[in-house]
Amino acid sequence: MSDKLQAAREYILQKIERGELAGGAKLPAAREYSEEIGVSLPITQMAFNSLTRDGILVSVPRQGTYVRRDWNCRILPGSFRTFRPVWTEIIRDQVVPEVPGLRICDAFRESAFEIRSTFDANWRQDDYLDLNEFLEEAYPDRGDFFMTQFQSFHARDGKLYAIPLIFSPWVICCNVRMIEAAGGELPRPDWNWQDFLALIGLLRRKYPPEQVFDLWYSPTFRLTFLFRSGGAVLERAADGSCRVRLDEPESVAGLKRLQELSRILGDSRLHWYDSRSSFRAGTMALAAAAREDVDFNAAFEWISVPLPMLPGGADRTRQANDLLCVRRQVTDFRQVAEVVRLLLSQQVQDRLGAIRYGIPIRRSSAIRSFNEEDRRDAVFFSELPKIVPDHSLGWSELQRLLLTGIDRIRRGQAEPEPVATELAAAFRTIIRYS
Repeated sequence: MSDKLQAAREYILQKIERGELAGGAKLPAAREYSEEIGVSLPITQMAFNSLTRDGILVSVPRQGTYVRRDWNCRILPGSFRTFRPVWTEIIRDQVVPEVPGLRICDAFRESAFEIRSTFDANWRQDDYLDLNEFLEEAYPDRGDFFMTQFQSFHARDGKLYAIPLIFSPWVICCNVRMIEAAGGELPRPDWNWQDFLALIGLLRRKYPPEQVFDLWYSPTFRLTFLFRSGGAVLERAADGSCRVRLDEPESVAGLKRLQELSRILGDSRLHWYDSRSSFRAGTMALAAAAREDVDFNAAFEWISVPLPMLPGGADRTRQANDLLCVRRQVTDFRQVAEVVRLLLSQQVQDRLGAIRYGIPIRRSSAIRSFNEEDRRDAVFFSELPKIVPDHSLGWSELQRLLLTGIDRIRRGQAEPEPVATELAAAFRTIIRYS
């Protein structure tokens, strides 16, 4: 595609993304745009035609060209969607200049390349390419990577549907002022489940649920309770066989802890993004957080502690991630290889480490990112060895059913034991016939 044609396309796309041309709006005549952009009329007409082929515009005979109402549901070639500003900046500065045809498309719902959370990537895994070969091509020697953190993102057939770019254990972050104002004591690193519930109860006497703790902030965090109780959804053996563990006593105990906490806490109405923003703004007392969620330069004082130990449980946790995913529609495999190489490069990983955004997937970058003088940071790194893979992420169906079951427990519509029994039976059937 010529530079002039690309410029004409970009001009129109930016007007649409900024809302200057809404869905259903009629575009001015191509001649008018030619004068504004400074390109020839044939070039502008070619831009109209190419955006029509891409499903952004629609041409109505004898009426004109319009923006499709569902324009943001289309997947443009070379499009890249991120979900946090830090990734927009990194892709813009260090990836787009090196990969011809790549374009940030955060106004679109989906794109060819995407940065996704663990939850989103798992639910959409069937839509993504297998990235095993691209990883092998870009980095045949992966000694500098935390390779254990890749294990959770292999589908049941071995497909690597997502590449972790950063990861983090879960910890509890505490707003010092709000806890002290409620008459509470700050948690100790060795606190337990009863200490946690007592603090929640104390805070609830002063604050509404949405200012205390948001249990439902992240689906990834909710499932951590199964691991902390010593249970799991399932485990995969070295030979590839899977053992469903959801109905075992340890896992059921984890679901009971979720139910218990939900009843004490009450119902928070916050959206997950509002929940994250509330703690960062200093208006929430406790937050389950990954390293990428926190602001080490916040204006208020906060501390971090490990997750509380559950009765009879295990000192282990799941990981939170930001993941690279690539849609199956992508056919420019050289472009894919370059994106994988760049996002896992020392330069990008060091940049993530410098701003302490998550824990870089490169060991060397992660080590350099650690601030030894910050006790809050020390907690994240002390919890690293406790992360265990979650093999249930290889089945998107299992996660959907499990989260539905957990939601029924939260709403008081079902008890943990029958939910675990029913879901475990369904999981065994799904695995057997997959």
